[in-house]
Amino acid sequence: MPDTSEMVTTLTEYIVTEVASTPPETPITPDFLIIEGGLVDSLGLFKLISFIEERYPVRIPPEEILFENFSSIGAIVRMVESKLSTDNAAQVKP
Repeated sequence: MPDTSEMVTTLTEYIVTEVASTPPETPITPDFLIIEGGLVDSLGLFKLISFIEERYPVRIPPEEILFENFSSIGAIVRMVESKLSTDNAAQVKP
């Protein structure tokens, strides 16, 4: 499973360089509200989901595209880690 701090860094860099229309004025913390703060709009959200699915071995179905899962980088990391641990647990079971 990827390291939490690596995921935070990777997602932050992607959002700032590829998704945000203008760079943030202050550094982004894991709790920064990326949608409410204007860094990610609806198109950016789908770019971000595509990036996550390419970068990490997870699939995010439409029913999981919820504000609480994408409100901040910390929320995204928790969702991805949860999916990774659930997928790993499912693979271990006979």
